[in-house]
Amino acid sequence: MILEINNKQAGIDKNITSEAKRLLKFSMSRFEGTVTRVKIHFSDINGPKGGIDKRCRVSAKLKKAGQVVVLSEGENYVEALSNCLERLVRSIRREIRKRRQSPIREKRKTNLINVVQNEMTTE
Repeated sequence: MILEINNKQAGIDKNITSEAKRLLKFSMSRFEGTVTRVKIHFSDINGPKGGIDKRCRVSAKLKKAGQVVVLSEGENYVEALSNCLERLVRSIRREIRKRRQSPIREKRKTNLINVVQNEMTTE
């Protein structure tokens, strides 16, 4: 998995970058085989005025053609990132569940129909 962090924004130092990498590796470790690339982009909405104005956008490229993008805001960059990663994990799980359920159900349905038809013809 390739990790990219856009830290050109003012106010992001090496401590925030290292914390972001640590949080990202911890939360995305279970999706090593599914996610190929994760990009983090930090921005400050209204500059140095303060308040809940730090924004984090995380996009994850999935192995089987797809992308999940989540956005979150917080009082500081680490809070915004942790909120974003919680949403990202839920979204990736949802995508994986969607992909797994639909083909399996279709195959089961066609296999069941074939078995029933074979039993009817042999009788």
